[in-house]
Amino acid sequence: MSNLTSIDRLESDILDESVPLASLLRQVLIMGGRASSESLRVWAQQELKGYREPDPTLPEYRTIVAALKADIMAGPATFTGQEISSRDLPEAAREHVTNDVPITWSVAEIQATVQSAPGGHIRLGGTNMSDLARMMTAHQRELQGSPFVNVTSVYWSASTSALEGILDQVRTRLTEFVAEIRSFMSEGADEPTPEQIRQAVSVINITAGDNSPVNVTSPIAIAGSDAAATVEPVTRKARRGLPSRDSSKQRKA
Repeated sequence: MSNLTSIDRLESDILDESVPLASLLRQVLIMGGRASSESLRVWAQQELKGYREPDPTLPEYRTIVAALKADIMAGPATFTGQEISSRDLPEAAREHVTNDVPITWSVAEIQATVQSAPGGHIRLGGTNMSDLARMMTAHQRELQGSPFVNVTSVYWSASTSALEGILDQVRTRLTEFVAEIRSFMSEGADEPTPEQIRQAVSVINITAGDNSPVNVTSPIAIAGSDAAATVEPVTRKARRGLPSRDSSKQRKA
């Protein structure tokens, strides 16, 4: 391995699934510095360190779709992992809290989260979610005419496979990057020129812009795995909102 050029080493490591993405991105960061490619350096740094919140440069592939759920107390009954829709939210929150969730963590944090619940689901929340739970409690009490409804938490249930998809997108862009460099290099050349590296950067294909309508603090993992719903569909009386204390199929707390 010591005799490999930098581009040979990067290509070999990209094709080796056991090599962490963070290691690949550090190589790319150095390459971007040598080629004076600011866009390459910035992208590698953001993937390594995480994106700022809010960040208009968050790539499109870093927004995943996740189910919005709530834990609810209705009198003596407890409903865990109740899937909710926009109509269950207060009107002021409906356009801001959707199933689209921006993931701003570093690639190392994403990898660690995936490993914590392989093939499963994790709960994602933010610091604003407690405020949303209080708003939902007031909204549902008014909607159902009952003072006994209490929304204790609101969160997203995200599949770890969706997070793995982010990591795969990063590795794919790195693969495209190396392939494009190879296409520019002349036969027999050991290393790409700075101009060839800058030309290849565009192939990484990052879509800039704020692609998420979620106006909450960047999600944080709040549980190792997702809690399964503990109730059947609610009765006709409760279908206008979240479960009420009169739902016929409740699990007692």
